Amino acid sequence: MNRRFLSDPERVPLLRQIIVFHDKSDGAGYYHEVLVPFYLSVMSVRAGQPAKSTLSMYSPKVSVCLPPSPVFTRDRGLVLHSHNCYEFTYVLSGSMYQIVEGRRYFFPAGSCCLMNKNTMHAEESTTDFTCVFLCVTDEFLRQLRESSQGFLFPGEPENLQNPVFRFFDRPPEQADADLKDFLDFVPKIAQAEQEKLVRQTFERMLEILIDPDCGATLELQAAFLRLIRSLGDETVFHAEHVTWESSMERMLLPRIDRILNQYHGRISNRELAELLHYNGSYLGRLVKRHTGKSLFDYSMDFTMAYAALRLRQTELPVSAIAAELHFTNHTHFYRIFRTYYGMTPAEYRERGRS
Repeated sequence: MNRRFLSDPERVPLLRQIIVFHDKSDGAGYYHEVLVPFYLSVMSVRAGQPAKSTLSMYSPKVSVCLPPSPVFTRDRGLVLHSHNCYEFTYVLSGSMYQIVEGRRYFFPAGSCCLMNKNTMHAEESTTDFTCVFLCVTDEFLRQLRESSQGFLFPGEPENLQNPVFRFFDRPPEQADADLKDFLDFVPKIAQAEQEKLVRQTFERMLEILIDPDCGATLELQAAFLRLIRSLGDETVFHAEHVTWESSMERMLLPRIDRILNQYHGRISNRELAELLHYNGSYLGRLVKRHTGKSLFDYSMDFTMAYAALRLRQTELPVSAIAAELHFTNHTHFYRIFRTYYGMTPAEYRERGRS
C-alpha cells in the first residue's frame, strides 16, 4: 500500500486536511466543512462497547483511522450536524437510526440515503452497526459533468438522467435555498443482488482510494456513476424524496415492506412497532388501509415468497425451510403454502425443475 495511513498521534492535525468541524453560532449542533472533493468513511459502532467503535476516513489526499472523537460523542448527548457536501449513507450490517431534522428514521442493513447539504442530522449509537459514508462536494460533481462532455458512447449520458442527478441538479433558486431534505432508497431486490450492485461498488472505491494507480481519478468517477445508476434504477430501489413536509405515512409504508422483507415476514406487530417507534395498532391500520390485508396476512406474503424462493434455489428439505421460517407445526406450513400456490411445497419444487 503506497498511501499514508495515520496513526493515533498524528490523527487530529492531518484529519483537518479532510474535514474541519465548526460549532454553529446558535449552539444548535455543528457544521462539517469538507476540504476535499470526495471522501469515503467507514464507521463501526459497538453500542455496548464504545471503546471498540471505530471510524476510518479515506480521501485522495490522506487517510485516517480513529476511534470516535469528542465531536461525535459530546457529553450533552446527540448533536445534529450539517455540511457543505452531499452525503450518502449505506448500512453494511446491523441497523441504525438517523435523527433528521427532529424525526427518527430506521435504516436496516442494505438501506441507503442521500442527505442534502443543509439538512441537520445525526446517527444514533444505540444499536450495533457498520455503515459507509460517501461525501461528494459541488467541486467533484462539477468535475464529473466536465468529464461527461467527453463520453465516447451514445448511451452513456443516460446515466446522468435519474432521480439522484435530478436531486443534485436542481434550479439555482432551489439549490441555493436552505432546503432540508434527503433521498431515501428502499431496496426492491434481494440482499445478495444488492451487494453485487452497491456494496461491491463501495469496495472498489475504497480500493482506489487506498492504492491509486494510473487513471485512478477516472476509475473513481466511473465507480461513482455505477453507484448512481444502481440507486436511480427503479427496478432496484424505490427512491423516496423526503422533505420536512413529507407525510410520515407515506414514509412508513416502504419501511414496513423493507423490514418484512428483511425478516421474511416473521416479525410480530410488537417487534415491528419497537423498530419503527410507532404504535402497533396504528401500523396495523395503516397496512390494512393501503393493502386491504391485516398485518399478519400481509407479512405472510413475504414469508411464502421466501419459502418459494428457497424451494427453487436450494435442495433443503421442506421441513428445514419450515423450521428456518420458525414454523413449529409443519402441517400448518404446508396448509398455508397450498393456499398461496395451489400445490404442496414438494409439488412446487418438482414443477420448477420440470
